[in-house]
Amino acid sequence: MLSTRRTAATAAILGVLALAALLVTGVFTLAAAAVAAALLVSLAALAFLVLTVRRLDGKAQRIDQRVKKNESSHAATAAALKRVEKRLEELSAAMEDGAARRTEDLSAILVSLGEDRVNAMTHAREVERLREEVRALGSA
Repeated sequence: MLSTRRTAATAAILGVLALAALLVTGVFTLAAAAVAAALLVSLAALAFLVLTVRRLDGKAQRIDQRVKKNESSHAATAAALKRVEKRLEELSAAMEDGAARRTEDLSAILVSLGEDRVNAMTHAREVERLREEVRALGSA
């Protein structure tokens, strides 16, 4: 396909050649040929401008389509990031709850171990006292 410049130039050249042929054959006078040539040059310039505008419009449409595609892609990415952020917040809250429960459980275990140790020491003293009584009874 011809470019816009080549199309406009080709139209202008063909018009000038046609005018030259008409001038040589005597159909047009020199003044009429000059006016017709000016008209053809202005029509070629107009054709060049129209084709340039169409080309720019096509480029603008393609750019607009790319922008819309990128915007929809960005919107999808933003939505996915919001879902991930929400899930991270949920997981963070769950981890904090788990840490709090674990701390409570460890505290309860340590308290229980402390109580068991105190009870064990009391039982050990009582067993030692009973042994001493048994020894005292055995030696008496």
